[in-house]
Amino acid sequence: MTLQQMKYFVAVADYGSISEAAKRLFAAQSSISAAVRAVEQYYSITAFVRTSKGVTLTAAGKELVIEFNGILNRLYYLDLKYEGKKENKQSLFISAQHHIFGMDSFMSMVGTIDLQEYHTGFHECKTSEVFTHVEKGWSDLGLIFFDGQSKGQIMQELRGRGIVFNHIAYRTAHVYLADTHPLANNKEIKGEELEAFPFITYDHVPGVNSAYTEMIVPYYKMKKVISISDRAAAYSLMRHMHGFVIGSGYHTCDSAYQDILAVPICEGTTLELGWIVRNNYILPDAAQSFLELLEKSEI
Repeated sequence: MTLQQMKYFVAVADYGSISEAAKRLFAAQSSISAAVRAVEQYYSITAFVRTSKGVTLTAAGKELVIEFNGILNRLYYLDLKYEGKKENKQSLFISAQHHIFGMDSFMSMVGTIDLQEYHTGFHECKTSEVFTHVEKGWSDLGLIFFDGQSKGQIMQELRGRGIVFNHIAYRTAHVYLADTHPLANNKEIKGEELEAFPFITYDHVPGVNSAYTEMIVPYYKMKKVISISDRAAAYSLMRHMHGFVIGSGYHTCDSAYQDILAVPICEGTTLELGWIVRNNYILPDAAQSFLELLEKSEI
């Protein structure tokens, strides 16, 4: 039994899918499947029930996940304890909601690294996944935003996971849309003006806490909703179907996305932006550099 097999096994349990675990870990599905089979054969159990929608843990599988998490967490804290004795190697992993600040600061931070080796990453994902990545130590910190109505539930969730929220700024909610959209020339957009167009969301899916959903548009209900999993799909829908996304108003300097505009919502809700970290976790030097760049940037 290897640590890699344990990590792959736990990832499949967390994501409920071998393909999703492979995607998140940047590994081949065959490697993930082989690890799961090896674990099941080693302990002579059936850990997962396979379905067309993914996998579900059996009772034996749940017990094994608890044991594996205990081992992996212990090793994580040992690594943390002796981190200062390791060879200097830059490392920083960030998880963030879609359409939030941070990417430009991340690129600036990576540009300052003057080492032969480094391993770093910026992972955009659903709100619940940002929480999980930070809680489990897969990411050093997370970037999130939320409105005042959902703040109480969000803070309660973070406390229950042992995560601390650090405030950065308040911003008015914005609409992201393509420059070919009928509303693209508006200086502000009223909520009711959006009703005729498809609303694109990452978090509005069955089984997700309603406080996580990014449907931050007050005073009306969306009539057309498209749930997606990645930003590329969102941009395609914006460009070809007049779809729109709600976000913090941040716009990257990347010229590839200059046709995507961020327009404030008229009398829109106020969003609170910030970063999250596990309680008592010591951030690496790269994270401190990133946060300094973030505070200096125009959020």
